[in-house]
Amino acid sequence: MTVFPRNTTRRTATRRSAIRQVVAVSFLSLFGLFGAFSLASAQSLLDDYTPVTEDMLLNPPDGEWFMWRRTYNHWGYSPLDQINTSNVDELRLAWAWTMTPGMQETTPLVHDGIMFLPQACDYIEAVDARDGTPLWEYRRERVEHDASLACANRNATLYGDQLIIGTHDAYLVSLDARTGEVTWEHQVGDWTIGHHYSGGPQVFNGQIVAGMSGCYHINSGCWISAHDVDTGEELWRTRTIPGLGEPGSETWGALPAAQRNGGSAWIAPSYDPELNLIYVGVAVPVPWGSVQRDTQGGDVLYTNSTLALDADTGEMEWYFQHLPGDDWDQDHPFERIIVETEVRPDADEVPWLNPNIAPGPRKVITGIPGKPGIVWTLDAATGDFLWARETSYQNVIVGVDIEGRKGIANPDIKLDSLDEQTLVCPALNGGGINWQSVGYSPQTNALYAPTNNTCMRYALDPVDHQLGDYHASATYRRVGVPNSDDQVGQFTAVDVATGATRWAYRQRAGIGGSVLTTGGGLVFVTDDERRFRAFDADTGEILWEQILNSSAGGYPVSYSVDGVQYIAIAAGGGVNYRSITREIRQRGGGNTLFVFRLP
Repeated sequence: MTVFPRNTTRRTATRRSAIRQVVAVSFLSLFGLFGAFSLASAQSLLDDYTPVTEDMLLNPPDGEWFMWRRTYNHWGYSPLDQINTSNVDELRLAWAWTMTPGMQETTPLVHDGIMFLPQACDYIEAVDARDGTPLWEYRRERVEHDASLACANRNATLYGDQLIIGTHDAYLVSLDARTGEVTWEHQVGDWTIGHHYSGGPQVFNGQIVAGMSGCYHINSGCWISAHDVDTGEELWRTRTIPGLGEPGSETWGALPAAQRNGGSAWIAPSYDPELNLIYVGVAVPVPWGSVQRDTQGGDVLYTNSTLALDADTGEMEWYFQHLPGDDWDQDHPFERIIVETEVRPDADEVPWLNPNIAPGPRKVITGIPGKPGIVWTLDAATGDFLWARETSYQNVIVGVDIEGRKGIANPDIKLDSLDEQTLVCPALNGGGINWQSVGYSPQTNALYAPTNNTCMRYALDPVDHQLGDYHASATYRRVGVPNSDDQVGQFTAVDVATGATRWAYRQRAGIGGSVLTTGGGLVFVTDDERRFRAFDADTGEILWEQILNSSAGGYPVSYSVDGVQYIAIAAGGGVNYRSITREIRQRGGGNTLFVFRLP
């Protein structure tokens, strides 16, 4: 393996060889105190592990969780219904597990009774999903990274006998799911100039697909790439910022190619096998302000966009830019949810709609792709705009250019110089919405959106183009929403067909957790006061809650083993742990997995 020294200019860096310290240890011999039965049972899980096939990824068994949001369409939905609206109030702790310290945004994966826990800085544990008995671990050597969020790994994916991860030092790594041993690793980016994986890989169409993050430095643009599942070798690459002379290049003005930065893809893509399209979101330009970038007010494609890519070639089939020429760090890289639904937006509740919509069934891309908390709904095949509506308060986007296939940024809050300050809603750190995920339930045909009402006083900072490090390029201070009732947290059920609000729950504490929906008619989400709650999907009634040790940075999942349904959530370091309300004190750390079941 080659590791590049920490120099700002990669071309002059002297390559040096380094040994990765990999630990893949069986713990079974350490737990004799649990008795021969426990040992034999745990070993049996490893011996009986079966390969995950492409058919299983397309149609996962009800009790399994193979990838980030469980299915290619990113619903975050489990069809299990043993735990339901009539008995969820009996939910009790089954077991808990202390996880490694660090940034905590994990998604537990479960197959054949084994839970795989990707954790901060590429520490992976496999445990018995029934009680947490440890089976093996993998620990990657940590590099001292320029990107402060590099160790916030959100997910891995299962395929064949492999557990595939994207690492904080920009490698794809395949582990043997039975032992934790490395079967191959492949360097994709250059961690010395900020590249890292945070959204994690997916396996689509027999190939690994992942988006690169961390493009804050000069010459460090980002991309989506596909890789061979057996070797990691690259098959195709699509850059998120066009090169000179390519379509869209003109939207960056006369800016040199080396200074066209940003466009990270820091959430995993979704996939539609019928259309053979991959859908991925792209984050902001860097530096954040157009006056800093010197892009003359251009749209700076393809930042803050939804991209639809041909799964075989990576060729861009269509794009839609939600926020052109972003000045305010209003990222739009979040999950794209794929749904087949009637489309008949309610004009009384949906301010932005396409007047040429023919009501009827369509396959759509929907959800909340960006920090402003707006639900956008696009035609999945063409990218045509259908409708959009706000959930929480925002003043960044004021309309939609339907023919231009883009949102319209608010001209009144644009900054023309570095000595200006403006009120921007939402605040860049926490949102609106941030990396916490919306859920969708096919039972109700509704989205469940965890958003927050926040604002900030915002000003751009000088940047040094010679240094070429644009990671932080603004100063901001959180403030309250003007003329508000100070209710920050908002949990909204939005009808996917009409855009109407089914129900909304509001509270003072921020709602900073991701959403799990289930076949039992339940919606699970966490908040900044450490409450893990189950809502009735139809009515919004709170049916159960448990106070955790911390706000929850992880993504909740549900799985079953031996006929028993479990709900799992990883707490520690939620998206708002720095607190978006003064009186609610948050603390990062204390990373713990909590697993619940019925008595």
